[in-house]
Amino acid sequence: MLVNRRLSMNFRLALSSFFLGILTAFMVWSAQWVLESRREVTFDMPGEVTVLQMFEGPQIVAAADAMSAQEELKAYLRDRSLALIISSYGEGRPEMLVYDPDGLLSWFPQPTPEESRSAMSGAYLFEGTYSQRRWSKATTTPLLPRGVVVEGVIAAPRGAGNLQYARRIGQDSLPPGNYTINTVDSSQVGHVLDLLHRMGLAPQGARRIPLLQYFVLNPLLVVTVLFLVLGHACAVLYWSLYLRGRAHEFGIQSRHGAHPLALVRENLVGGLPGLVAGGVAGVMFSGLLVAAIGHVQLTPGNFQTLTGAGVVAAAVAIVTWSTTLYVVIRSRPEVRLLA
Repeated sequence: MLVNRRLSMNFRLALSSFFLGILTAFMVWSAQWVLESRREVTFDMPGEVTVLQMFEGPQIVAAADAMSAQEELKAYLRDRSLALIISSYGEGRPEMLVYDPDGLLSWFPQPTPEESRSAMSGAYLFEGTYSQRRWSKATTTPLLPRGVVVEGVIAAPRGAGNLQYARRIGQDSLPPGNYTINTVDSSQVGHVLDLLHRMGLAPQGARRIPLLQYFVLNPLLVVTVLFLVLGHACAVLYWSLYLRGRAHEFGIQSRHGAHPLALVRENLVGGLPGLVAGGVAGVMFSGLLVAAIGHVQLTPGNFQTLTGAGVVAAAVAIVTWSTTLYVVIRSRPEVRLLA
């Protein structure tokens, strides 16, 4: 009879955990997709990010004053361990200008001593672009500024789009474009804007992208988290009704000396096979759904995501089951009085 009861309990837990595993996997998938979309906006820049849209301002600035302000900007970024990415838009050159003194950008090479002393920075072509193909075939790069040489080929960051290459900010004046900086501090952003104003630029818009806020305000992630929470609420209700149906059994065990915590531990350990098997099966089934609906093959990275989702699904299901056990068993009068 004990074996049948345990099998029945594990079947119930496995069935519930299967659907919870599906919801957990979709939540993990959505979190990964949201993170990837943010990387496209920020060009894989770490931390919280502000994007400034700058255009040529109406103010008249002398070339020497603009160059002085530019050197102050570089010193300010270096002193505060900040990175800056300038990406062109509209009719500008298809390039990125990068200033990263502390090596925060994993995709952009650190400067050599020769590059640091050079007045004109070299360019790194993005792999797979038109410029890279022309350079590999004929060593010609028609889209590069005059005098800029090719230093090498690198993988393009997420969100590069049609941009062809990246180079360090050198002595040439900074153009209009999107200025991406890894800070949302209003005083730091304001100081950067003041320096850009002294260079003859004016802001057209500013967008702050804090990491937590980006996740919280993303509809896809919010919906999947809501479904997961509702799924656990339904599981708690279902498990509570099942455990209340065993109140007489718990009362008999308590009269024979079983402590409430011992009952919780016994049913928790006994239900682990169902919880783990159901959660893992649900996660794997979600992977098959994504592959079938999206008509794609799962990559090793996808399997890593599914493995992480399986661990999360099993852990959360165990916590939910143990909490439900404790609350229901402790709330039964016949058990509480004999504890």
